[in-house]
Amino acid sequence: MSLKRYASLIEAWPKDALRRQLDFKALLKDDLVARQSGETGGILRLELQVKSMEELLDNKYKKMYPISDKLMKPAGKPDYYELLTKEIENGPVEPTFWQKVKIFVSN
Repeated sequence: MSLKRYASLIEAWPKDALRRQLDFKALLKDDLVARQSGETGGILRLELQVKSMEELLDNKYKKMYPISDKLMKPAGKPDYYELLTKEIENGPVEPTFWQKVKIFVSN
């Protein structure tokens, strides 16, 4: 039963927007294959891992410890975290020609 829950949690696991070249889901799938073939053991360890993954996917700790507006919108730059989130979601942006020239000249 735990392996089925583990497999469904792996499918629900989100893609990492910050580190696109690293695929944590693929790593988890490899672990699932190893567990199915009996290479890695420990039912208790699997149960704890499944429980932890469920808690992370359900945002248990985000709900338990909410972040205040004062922290998320600092007085100096209230839109800082919103801009950071958008930048992470959009991925790396190639600098324009003039930005490259500026970088080259400043070095």
